[in-house]
Amino acid sequence: MAERLESPLRREQIAEAALDIVVRQGIGAVTVRRVAEAVGISAAALYRHYKSKVDILAAVMHEHQEFFMATVRTAKAESTSPLDAIRRLYHSSMVMVSRYCALPVVFLSDVLWFEEPELRALKLQHHKMLRDIVVELIIAGQQAGEIRTDLRPEEIVIHFLGLIAMPALIQARTPEDLDMPRQITANWELFAHAVAP
Repeated sequence: MAERLESPLRREQIAEAALDIVVRQGIGAVTVRRVAEAVGISAAALYRHYKSKVDILAAVMHEHQEFFMATVRTAKAESTSPLDAIRRLYHSSMVMVSRYCALPVVFLSDVLWFEEPELRALKLQHHKMLRDIVVELIIAGQQAGEIRTDLRPEEIVIHFLGLIAMPALIQARTPEDLDMPRQITANWELFAHAVAP
């Protein structure tokens, strides 16, 4: 059983089950027992790997970080320019937002920011990594002449993060208010126009 729980597919199933519970019932409803039931395994089997809600949420955050780093590698490998890499990273991030609509609820929860220092540290580490990667791409885009230079990369990255955060928050709570494919297209067009030299 240990090998099955540690497989990438099983970890993804556990993360998805936890996030589904967050969407339907709130972060407080996440328990090892509920996640085990949703995945179709015994609570005892899950307890061997995840002792608490914090352990499960930390695993969700690690899964999210692994997915993000894979999208970064793909975006950089397949891009034709720094701005194209940012575009690819944005679109990949929005695929993740569409798939895991509960992530903003977790990322903005009191559990993460005030109750569980381990989760807060993980989120801050991931946020810094994201910012550093995008700032690096923005600097490269400025040097290549495809991104304006009158704004600091640190200012542009905040704008970029807003392209992801606001639709994610809306989708997590009132998905009926959002046509995600159209919003993704509009957000990118507005960003590309805003950063053009």
